[in-house]
Amino acid sequence: MLPFMRFLSVFALALSLGSATDAPSSQPSPAQTAPVAQAPAPEAKPAVPSAEAKDAVAPAQAAAPAASTAPKAAKAKASKGPKTPASVVITVGPNKIRKRQIDTLVDLMVKVKQAPANMDPREKQYLERMVATNLIGQELLDLEAKRLNVIADDKAIDSLGKAFKANFPNDEAFRKALKQAGDSEQGLREKMARQIKADKLLNTQMTPVGRPTPKEMQDFFAAHKSAFPLNDSLRACQILFMVDKNAGSADIQKRKADLENLRSQLAKDSAQVDLLLTRFVMKARDVSDGPEKKDGGDLQRFLPGDFAPEFKKQVSGLKVGQLSPVFRTPLGWHLVLLTERNDGKYESYQLQIQRALVQEKAAKAGKNLKKYLQTLADRYKVNYLENDYRDTSLAGVYEP
Repeated sequence: MLPFMRFLSVFALALSLGSATDAPSSQPSPAQTAPVAQAPAPEAKPAVPSAEAKDAVAPAQAAAPAASTAPKAAKAKASKGPKTPASVVITVGPNKIRKRQIDTLVDLMVKVKQAPANMDPREKQYLERMVATNLIGQELLDLEAKRLNVIADDKAIDSLGKAFKANFPNDEAFRKALKQAGDSEQGLREKMARQIKADKLLNTQMTPVGRPTPKEMQDFFAAHKSAFPLNDSLRACQILFMVDKNAGSADIQKRKADLENLRSQLAKDSAQVDLLLTRFVMKARDVSDGPEKKDGGDLQRFLPGDFAPEFKKQVSGLKVGQLSPVFRTPLGWHLVLLTERNDGKYESYQLQIQRALVQEKAAKAGKNLKKYLQTLADRYKVNYLENDYRDTSLAGVYEP
């Protein structure tokens, strides 16, 4: 599946559960617990990306436009009077997008970003426009899937439902969250079917972004070797379980056991380093006690001697993509995944190379996706009833 569609897929599921309520619940709903997108690897800048990678702007990734950039000559009329959650703000052919749908997803994004309550109005408007753009894309794909009689079989729906339920500790928690969101299992299945159809449609129209091959990675390293850093620095992600200095022996050992159990779960993905990193980052955001948890546990670049001796001892011998054992420092229990070793060896830069190549491939796919959605927008008229949601950046490809 294309990266952009992963973004759309999860937001569609969030929408399916969150749009039924006018205000976010004080308890976590499925919309709030679902991951927003595949977690990115810690930012790495190994080499100058291609011009295509820099210039391509996928619909979900355009730079945030300032509030003043809306064209004065826009033809769509802003509706009069206050907007209520049920207000229709955009139409796509016969389909309607309501204010509550956009608000629900923006609220989800704000929670994931852990943004302050007094978020810059321009940033919030950017999120609203980005969500609106993605919802328009969903509606366009839904209409085209219906026209072409694309179907979603029960097996595919069951598989997606199983993955979605995995976000919850048990069935009771899942059903409770559904109830709080005003949805049902049948309603969720219907929305999952809609998403599967959209994905199937895209897979017939677009070339999937595959994993870089070993040859592609080696060729990239050979072409950009001089651009990779060469020094004694490392980079890693960590999950830290802090231990109170007054904690008893039983509590200390429980914290260690919990982290050991988490390590065992993560180690199942050790054969696919990129998948391991993705899961590690998401877990760090969820459970780590360290101040870097908001960045997925990313410690940025450092010298081994910058940390406690035990940390240096455990990390210095790791290879890129390797998990450390669970170890203790004065702060508590640590689990570390080495993501970068700048020693000039190809193996040490594999995550950086893979990330750069995936970004290049995704940029090309984003261009193709944008063109395809433009053709659908020509077939199914998009009408903005509220100018605030009109995307005037390069991502706004749905102008009638």
